[in-house]
Amino acid sequence: MTLRFIDRLPVIGTGVVDEHELCFAWVWHQPSLRVTFAAAERPLLGQVTHLDGLARLVPAADNLAWLRQDDPARTRAVLDHAITLWRRKEQLFRDCDG
Repeated sequence: MTLRFIDRLPVIGTGVVDEHELCFAWVWHQPSLRVTFAAAERPLLGQVTHLDGLARLVPAADNLAWLRQDDPARTRAVLDHAITLWRRKEQLFRDCDG
């Protein structure tokens, strides 16, 4: 596997939430992941912080409507993806060849 970068941050994984592909990039030396849409029309979704404790999603202002449509299921799905990726990051970096 080769490591990809978004805004000079390493992408540690992707996930799909309501048919939108999301990229999760590690904010170096912090228990935090930057979340972006893979599609270019709305790139920044927000940042998942406090992954070493009680994870929180800090949404970008432009995407509040997408996150809060109807119920909190989208926010929960983003948090679940981020937590899963965070727990697997050590193995990911061990397996990475570039």
